[in-house]
Formats: sequence, C-alpha cells, structure tokens
Amino acid sequence: MFYANAAMPNHYTAMGATGAVGLFLHRRPTARTCAGVAGGLALATLMRPNDGAAVAGPLLLATALVPRWRSGARAAAALTGFAAGFLPWAVEAHVRFGGVRERLNAASEVQGGLRLTDSALHLFTVIDGPLLCRPCSGDGVRPIALEWWLLLAVLVPLGLWSVRGLRRTATGGLLAVAIGVSVALPYVLVVPYTAPRFLLPTHALLSVPAAFGVLAVVRAVRRRTRRRALAAGALVLVLAAHLTVQLTMVSSNHHIQESARRDWARVADVLHEQGVRAPCRLGGNTSVIPLAYAADCEPLPHGADRQPDALVMRSAPPPAWARSWTRVPVPDTYSSGWVVYVRP
Repeated sequence: MFYANAAMPNHYTAMGATGAVGLFLHRRPTARTCAGVAGGLALATLMRPNDGAAVAGPLLLATALVPRWRSGARAAAALTGFAAGFLPWAVEAHVRFGGVRERLNAASEVQGGLRLTDSALHLFTVIDGPLLCRPCSGDGVRPIALEWWLLLAVLVPLGLWSVRGLRRTATGGLLAVAIGVSVALPYVLVVPYTAPRFLLPTHALLSVPAAFGVLAVVRAVRRRTRRRALAAGALVLVLAAHLTVQLTMVSSNHHIQESARRDWARVADVLHEQGVRAPCRLGGNTSVIPLAYAADCEPLPHGADRQPDALVMRSAPPPAWARSWTRVPVPDTYSSGWVVYVRP
C-alpha cells in the first residue's frame, strides 16, 4: 500500500512475478497465457534482474521436473520474458559501465559489498521501519508489527494443507512458496542492509497460499453452526486488527516521508535566498539528488572533479575546501542538522 505509488522497482517486480506465476499455472498454455508469462517476467527482470532470475529459474525447473507443467510453450515463455527484460539492462550495462560484470561490481560497491550477511533477522525487524535500514544494528520492532509474520506463519501452511487434496492447486501453491523463497534468498544471504520493500515480491507470492488459509478458516467457521456467530466475529476482529496495524504503519511512515520532503523544500528555499538558482551545481553528504531537484540544480556526485555552487550538509562538517564558504543553517526542519554552504 505504501510503496504502490513510489518510484521503487519492488512493487512492479512483485506484480510482474505474481502475474507470471499465475499464468504459468494455467491448465493449458495458450498464446495469451504464454504472452502473460513472458510479459510479467520481462517486467520483473527489467525492474530487478536478480529478482527476474529468481522467478525464471524455478519456473524453468518446474517445466523440466513436474510432468503436468512440462511444456515447451511454458519454457519458451519464461525464457523469452527473462531475455526481454534482461537485454535492455545488459545493453545499458555495456553503454554506461563497460559490461555486465562491471555493472554488477559497481552495484555491489554501492550496496556496501555483497557478501554473506546476517540480514535475515533484520528483515523481520524492519517490517515496521525504517524504510531503509543501513546499518541495521540496534534496530528493533514493535511487538504489534510482528502480527504480519505471525499471520503468514499460520495462514500459508494452513492454506497449503487445506488444498492438499486438490493436486493442481496444491502444487501451484507450493510453486508460489518456492519462488517467493527464491526471490527472498539474495536479500537474506548477501545484501548487507535491508528495507521492507525488498520482500514485496515474496509477500505477493505468499499471499496466494495465505488466501487459501483464509478461505479454510471461513469454511471452518461456516461449519460450526452452534458457535458460528462467535467464530465469525473473532475472524472479523482479527482481520480488522490486521488492517488497523497496517494502516497505522502506513500513516506513520507517510508522515515521516512527508516531513522529510518538506525539509528538502526548506533547504531549496534557503539556497534560493542565498542566490543559488539555475543553472547551478549542488553537492552534499546526503539526499543530493532530491535536494538538487527541489532547488532546480544539477546534482554533483561524491568525488566529482568540479566544485559545486553550494553544499548541503546534514550533521557533518563541510570538506576543507568549503570551510570558508557562507554558512547558513536551515531553520524549522523535521530532521535537525541541515546546513547550507554557499560558494563566495
């Protein structure tokens, strides 16, 4: 809900992956379903190639190992979709970075070096924020936020158990779980920081067997004729509590993000008051790109050869070459410590 309108790849990866898996499970592969599989995988791979590979790999294994899914059309759709998403990414890698390996190395450097990590615990604690946990040491979790994991831990196994007699549905549910785990593994094992959005594709795929679990609970409630009203009321209360927790966390994170964006506007106002206007170059130690956008300036990356027209520092001193510049603290900010340095 929170990420749906954000410029983040994970929501679109989740939708593409879930659509691809759902259409892959269609009883008979048709031109439309295969096009849907390819389109969903292309979207997921274009947004996040590692996520696309984590979806395409199990689908291809399924076509080879599961007789009911053994189909050249399914395999071709998965391969075509992955290739269609990966090709633009690979072309950009060669144009901008000099090759795929170079782009992967650059991505690893930006992430702080991909390596075996202990991010699994942090993926549990980050469910209630922060939106970017980097570093995650000392991050806790509100007990009430753990209801998300508790519901998944109960509903997913219950859902799989409830459809155990329906072979096609049961194997489809298992495939969704397997691919959800496959997508999550890189973030659990090798990414040294985390964010709630990393597991959006996993949550989307697990929602299918979880929905089976909800239906199983509803059917059980209907069968209890004597205590049907009490059981139905309890189910409604659980769902209402879940929605309340989720909406509360959405509201709190929305407030944080809205306040942070107002800080960017205040920084831009100070820059304009100091005569920093387009065309201008802006540097800083954090949030340089959104700050430059708000101020209508060009963002200068860290280590650029040129000096900026202004620096925006937060809770940090300026570099030695900017210490003589005009120093202007930014007033009335949500996050403290914003200071603008303007070149004479």
